[in-house]
Amino acid sequence: MIISPPLLPTVGAATTPDPLMDAVDAFALKHGIYPVAFDRRWHCGQHLDSGDQHSTVHAIADGEVVAYRVCQSAVSDGTGQSNSNAGFVLLKHSTETGENRSLTYYSLYMHLLDIDGMNALGIHPPAENSDHRKPYDLASWLLHDTGGAVSGGNKHVHRKDAIGYVGKCHGVQQLHFEIFMTQPDFEAYFKQTQLGRTNVTTPAGTDYWGHSYYVIPAGRTFLSMPPGTGADQKLHGIKFAPGQGGRNALTLHVEVHFHRGDKYTNVWSVAADGSRTLLTSQSDREINYEYDLYKRASSLYPSCPSDGYELLRFGRILSANPTLASTAQSGVNPRATWLLVTFAAGQKGYIDVSNEAVQKLSDADFPFFTGWQKVSDANTPFDSDGLCDVSKLRELIQSAKATETPAEKQTPDVDIYRENEELSRYVNDPSNQGISAKVLALT
Repeated sequence: MIISPPLLPTVGAATTPDPLMDAVDAFALKHGIYPVAFDRRWHCGQHLDSGDQHSTVHAIADGEVVAYRVCQSAVSDGTGQSNSNAGFVLLKHSTETGENRSLTYYSLYMHLLDIDGMNALGIHPPAENSDHRKPYDLASWLLHDTGGAVSGGNKHVHRKDAIGYVGKCHGVQQLHFEIFMTQPDFEAYFKQTQLGRTNVTTPAGTDYWGHSYYVIPAGRTFLSMPPGTGADQKLHGIKFAPGQGGRNALTLHVEVHFHRGDKYTNVWSVAADGSRTLLTSQSDREINYEYDLYKRASSLYPSCPSDGYELLRFGRILSANPTLASTAQSGVNPRATWLLVTFAAGQKGYIDVSNEAVQKLSDADFPFFTGWQKVSDANTPFDSDGLCDVSKLRELIQSAKATETPAEKQTPDVDIYRENEELSRYVNDPSNQGISAKVLALT
């Protein structure tokens, strides 16, 4: 399933890997962020505003309309002024991420502009029977006051369909947007992953996407070259860069990904207390590795290049009926997959990652060492008053450094605004943008 942002800005020539999302990131408002709002309360979504009074809100993916509300006019926030919009749309999305891996989630769009507000801004959607509708025009069911929240009634939308315009809350223009799952849907999907497990194992399933990860136990042997490599540094016609022999004193976490045909490898050593040290100051890069995968697979695994391709790409065979034998024959492992890995500072050598002792995962498994974790009652950063404790949040996301500014350190703890201001600054700090990725769910 392809997902788009709820606001679709116009972007020029690409200057970054994802210019659209970079533009949408700039729409984020500091007073409503995930997972904690500026006042230290739990906040399930994100407040967005493009600054354009005619900003259209779009469905992020194909989905079923669960409920919605269209208002004729704005409502009061209790101050006597009609300065808030109560319109919303709630969508349900279903997709699959792999074999027998169904994923159901919801998207919510709140503070959608009322009909009077649209008219005041000169936004005049065409009549529902018009033959001149544009792709981003509102559907007919969004053109009439519903008098309150109503059921979706089997209505469906497509990705990028217009479902309203950005309205206001407390007089501030904003869209409250969030994505969430129900508890049963969450458990049904994530129980098949490694989420929350510190003792990770190679999954039995075939769901595999994103970056690849290898967990190499301590005390493994690394070779300077794969066995059978000739004096020309080639094995079956494939050249291997020379490495160094040795053993790893600590467990290693290895990350492998591909970008524009090149292969990039990062390695961390893991101390007894779980702390990680990056051994690769710059990613080890193998140029054109991905482009040459078929050639490498055909040469190194001539009896079944397709199995070999998966070994080179994933470290294991995902196909249901592999051809390559899983046990050594005549002292040779037909599935040997030699990966060049930095095993100590300034030292790297080859190890066979197809070995069962090496655990093989991907982003589909949500491994803990990439930052994913489930936030529940046992480890929530919220106190009995429902307010977030900044120090607990830092501990939760394993912040690498204390981020209090000198002024914050000098401010007395009794200052009622101190933690609010500190939290807003901390969560909005670009260096801490892993917060959303690391706090997966509060249940």
